[in-house]
Amino acid sequence: MNRMIHVAAFAACLAATGCNEPRADAADEAKKTAAALTGDDKMAAADNPQCKLFTPAELETYAGEPLAEGVNAGSALGCQWPPKDDSGDVMVSVFGKDYHVPPNLDPTYKPLPDVGTDGFVVHEFDGWAAGAITSEAVAVKVSVAGDGATPETAIALLKEVIKRRSGS
Repeated sequence: MNRMIHVAAFAACLAATGCNEPRADAADEAKKTAAALTGDDKMAAADNPQCKLFTPAELETYAGEPLAEGVNAGSALGCQWPPKDDSGDVMVSVFGKDYHVPPNLDPTYKPLPDVGTDGFVVHEFDGWAAGAITSEAVAVKVSVAGDGATPETAIALLKEVIKRRSGS
């Protein structure tokens, strides 16, 4: 009974103070925050170098599922191709080598000594991720999820990203 009194008092407080009324600028603030997090405030996805690396059709091989056009991710350091059917995706991120941290404490972690420096593959969420330092200042990380996501597809995608970024 005591809990019911507290709940009723809290509800009365909200009603009396208008706390349950949405602020007019809250939606605008949320849009600005989302744009900053994805990178949409910096550039359009069509201008994002990572989004230009692949077409959705090329990436379907790695995810094993139909993908939509790429969208900015990670403050425009990355590009994510979301699923058309809401069950898989592909992401490619390029960032400074100082932010490359191989997850070597994860039990699924496997080093990739033949891919860049500190290359790795690891199970991540509902798919697989692979990453490596590819030059003096740059690291690449990819992730794949979907029916086709395996450690091998993540590694193959990482190698293809490195190849396409180097122009060879």
